[in-house]
Amino acid sequence: MIEQLKPNELPWDLLLDADPEKEKVLAYLEQGEGIVWKDNGETLGVLIFVATKNEFEIMNVAVAPQSQGKGIGGLLLEAAFRQIIEEVDSQTQIIIRTGSITSAALHLYQKKGFSEISREKDYFIKNYVEPIYEEGIRLRDQVTLARTIQSLR
Repeated sequence: MIEQLKPNELPWDLLLDADPEKEKVLAYLEQGEGIVWKDNGETLGVLIFVATKNEFEIMNVAVAPQSQGKGIGGLLLEAAFRQIIEEVDSQTQIIIRTGSITSAALHLYQKKGFSEISREKDYFIKNYVEPIYEEGIRLRDQVTLARTIQSLR
């Protein structure tokens, strides 16, 4: 079941799984809004998004390892889309950034209507103190994907 994220119930294990630097997570938690997927009181997924003048950015999407592949990430994105439609002002698009080798996430985002718009070489090497590995490969490049808000209506 989808619920609003409560500041006193932050699922740090999930948030840090998607973004391992707590200071960065704290910074966008202050500016953003969040939703969680709960099952029998247990938080199994989280999504945080931030609004700027021109766009919404999904900053963090994470699903508990035992619950991945069950559609929770897609349900979180759809719930965020509904919330974004209600809040839209001058923003024209939603963006999301992920690692270039994060295949499950890339597949989900493309399935939900996002398209790649840019790639930043060595982003994770330049911006994270500790190396990040996914499926045994060091994460280097960041991919930015976008979807127009108009396409949600």
